[in-house]
Amino acid sequence: MRITAKKFALSLYESAAGKPASQVKLIVKKFVELLAKKNKLALEARIIMEFEKIWNEENGLLEAEITSASDLDKTMIKLLQGYIAQLSDAKKVIIEERIDKNILGGVIIKYGDKVLDGSLKNSLEELKSKMIK
Repeated sequence: MRITAKKFALSLYESAAGKPASQVKLIVKKFVELLAKKNKLALEARIIMEFEKIWNEENGLLEAEITSASDLDKTMIKLLQGYIAQLSDAKKVIIEERIDKNILGGVIIKYGDKVLDGSLKNSLEELKSKMIK
């Protein structure tokens, strides 16, 4: 049976969940030793990625990417965090901001497997498409 990065990550999460930091440090050390022994260190990056997903899900955290044409002020970011939290039932939304002047205005929100494109560029392309038909 092949053990996947997701299974390794779940195993690590279950081993460390609820433990004090001193125990977690030892658990992680033993886990890395096990990966080395099983010749699975090449999975390290994928295991970390899967572990983050499990951790975030179990703790009600959601990572979201917001792309805008210019910097957003703190008020707008808080509004978008609340909006995304409402859509996703997340307790807390962690925002990563990106600037892309090509979108012209508005925002593109990405979280989980969802993409909400509220960019001016997208709106203009949709309008153009409707006018051509």
